[in-house]
Amino acid sequence: MISPRVFSLIFAALACSSAAADPVYKSVDSAGNVTYSSTPPKGGKAEKVDVPPPPTEAETQRAEERMKKTEEMSSEMEAQRREKEAAQAAKEAEEARLREAQKPVVIETPVYAPQPDYYPPPGTRYPSGVPIPLPAPMPRPR
Repeated sequence: MISPRVFSLIFAALACSSAAADPVYKSVDSAGNVTYSSTPPKGGKAEKVDVPPPPTEAETQRAEERMKKTEEMSSEMEAQRREKEAAQAAKEAEEARLREAQKPVVIETPVYAPQPDYYPPPGTRYPSGVPIPLPAPMPRPR
């Protein structure tokens, strides 16, 4: 792809060369095709086209400055767009993380974990000062 700077230089060179060239003629044939040529067609009707003068050095310089400013603005806007997209992606990732954290935990297979029996050690008392009774002994099988 041709960069804008190279394109403008090529355009300026072509414009300068066309100013020194022969006049340009425009002709239309019976099928409606338009042809531009430096010589008029034989026996045909041709219209002479005025070629504008090439740009001056000052105009070329101003155009290059505008192009440079436009490229700088484009780069700044691209950086801002990327920052905005990164911030949006971070926000979406955080929202997804929060949604995932709020989901209930589902245990697919129940887990049985027996709880130990708790008996207070001998001599332990209730806050009122009454001793805690020990569990009754189990009867013996006969």
